[in-house]
Amino acid sequence: MWVKLAGSILVIAASTAIGFRLAAEFEERPRQIRHLQGMLTGLKAFINFSARPLPEALRQIASGRKGPVAEMFLRTGELLGRSGENTEQALAAARMGLAKQLALARPEAEVLEQLFAVLGKTNRREQEKCLDLAINQLQEIEQEAAAEREKHTKVCRYLGVCGGLAIVIVLI
Repeated sequence: MWVKLAGSILVIAASTAIGFRLAAEFEERPRQIRHLQGMLTGLKAFINFSARPLPEALRQIASGRKGPVAEMFLRTGELLGRSGENTEQALAAARMGLAKQLALARPEAEVLEQLFAVLGKTNRREQEKCLDLAINQLQEIEQEAAAEREKHTKVCRYLGVCGGLAIVIVLI
């Protein structure tokens, strides 16, 4: 009897934890998109006012900030400064290294790829326009991600708890 009770509690706790973990992933994406927008706004300021090389600007923007998005910018800046890679390759390598921590989906990745294809290759005015466009696109994506979060967060949590209860009922 006690073994069944302990097993039931463990099954419910495990399934609940899985449901809450999935919900946390939906909650993290809009937060990282906002952080990405802030980083791009800072990059725009660096490009417009300080006229620093792109690797140095990326490293300075990321310094003092925490999180996987800041780490991605820092690694991209380091890769650009060390090797002769172009911006797209450096961004791809940094994203691959942080794939497990980043909650960014395909739309955000496409915006970044398009932006980094232009950065460092055009004049300031063109780069500023591309940064503005990327920030606007990310704002739209953030709104969609927030709506998705609202829709899926509660469902994941409920399914975690209810799924655990269903498994316990079937096993007993």
